[in-house]
Amino acid sequence: MSAVPFSSPWRPLPPSLSCVSTLGRQTLLWMIPVNLLLVAWVWLGRIVFGVGGWFLLIFMLSVVPVLLIAMLVSTILAFTQDGRPRALTPLQAVAQLATWAGLFVLGAFMPDFGDTEDSQLSLLTQVFGYSDSLYDLSFLIALAGAVVAVAAYAVLLGALVFARRPATAPA
Repeated sequence: MSAVPFSSPWRPLPPSLSCVSTLGRQTLLWMIPVNLLLVAWVWLGRIVFGVGGWFLLIFMLSVVPVLLIAMLVSTILAFTQDGRPRALTPLQAVAQLATWAGLFVLGAFMPDFGDTEDSQLSLLTQVFGYSDSLYDLSFLIALAGAVVAVAAYAVLLGALVFARRPATAPA
């Protein structure tokens, strides 16, 4: 029975793959599809919960292009690192996961508004009924998600530029 790298979390990696973490490898492999999915989620995610309004248009013209460029830059930097097999470092992987989590929260909790008085909606107001405090809380949670995403992305970008993987595995 031949041993396959990454086949079991309890088996040590072969010395040639010791610098590659399973988390880093899996995060890199999921980068393109999850990045694209989360850009769409930030733009359209509120519709899943019955919340739609002017932010769909506003985000399409402002947030979506910025996110697409940011995700493209980080993906290109991640895939052009030296070393085989391709993988993110643990710091890069954790920063990428935190960016994804922040974007998910932003897309889910961002409140929206329309042209009528009763069109201020959010995930929380759809689940628990409308109140100004829930609407404000939803905006606060979305803002926290955005802050986490921006901070984690800054760490990710810094790690991809200044803490790249070595070209050869350490001995």
